[in-house]
Amino acid sequence: MPLYDRDYMREPSAPSPMGPGPLAGWNAFHWIFAANTIVFVAQYLFEIGWVVDPQTQRMLYPMGAVSVRELSQGHVWTIFTYMFVHGSLGHYLLNMVFYWFVGRAVYQLFGARTFLQVYIVAGLAGAILEMAVGAWISHAPPEVPLVGASASIFGLLMAMAVAIPEERVTVFLSFIIPIQARIWRLAMVMISIDLGLGLLSLVWKDMPESVKVAHFAHVGGALAGWYLLRILGYGGKNYQSLLRSRRGRLSQPAYAGPRRRSRAIDLEVDVDVEAARRQNPKNDPIVELMEDDVNPILDKIGDHGIGSLTDEERRILERASREIDRRSKKS
Repeated sequence: MPLYDRDYMREPSAPSPMGPGPLAGWNAFHWIFAANTIVFVAQYLFEIGWVVDPQTQRMLYPMGAVSVRELSQGHVWTIFTYMFVHGSLGHYLLNMVFYWFVGRAVYQLFGARTFLQVYIVAGLAGAILEMAVGAWISHAPPEVPLVGASASIFGLLMAMAVAIPEERVTVFLSFIIPIQARIWRLAMVMISIDLGLGLLSLVWKDMPESVKVAHFAHVGGALAGWYLLRILGYGGKNYQSLLRSRRGRLSQPAYAGPRRRSRAIDLEVDVDVEAARRQNPKNDPIVELMEDDVNPILDKIGDHGIGSLTDEERRILERASREIDRRSKKS
């Protein structure tokens, strides 16, 4: 089943804060895309917003790019604005195609708050790592500008990989040959390639221009995306087991008749709440937790998506899954 056809990847319908009109239904994902597009059109189509050589009047690089020199001159905002600036048409198109795929998935999985956190934090981390490596290891000139949304997009990719690592996606090898790959494996391959090329660039100073990109910015963004999602409570074996169980039930064909709440949570072992109640001592806290709290949370995921969960509900899922995992190992 395609990723966006699944119940838990569909956005709940809600009235737009913009009201009726051409912008009705826009969310944080669309506004980030629009910001990248507007900046690119202004800078490359209308030639607005460029750093110009004062003597030759030649346009040097797009305004908003970040560099060690820009930061040392007090232009601290550039570490944010560089995420919306691109170096060429090809650079913009590649990033936005990638963004459209992973950004939409992350927004629908987690909602606007986490989506924006990942985009911004990954962008910051990518810029910091790239400039740190350039300044302290490769001794790059401090005026070398860094532009592009790539670090933020790699952070979104890792967020998606943490949330749905087993999801299979279609990738076009050399933009021609379609292959199926798990999203976690795809992310690991892409990050490994960037890390390898980044390390190679430190020792091979005459690398072809076509592969001279901000590899460490990509790696930094990916690491930030992974770390941010983990500290927010997503990912991990136990959490994924709970979600896989619920998604497996969601993928089954619908049937006519009243809705029945499932009493089984399929983790590393099958756990039946009713059977557990009969076999365990009275007032067993884990049985009460699963009966009173876990089942409604799983139903909420099915109805409204993962992004609808509160921090407390995520902690309840983690607590239940850890306890079940611990008990299954004792048995």
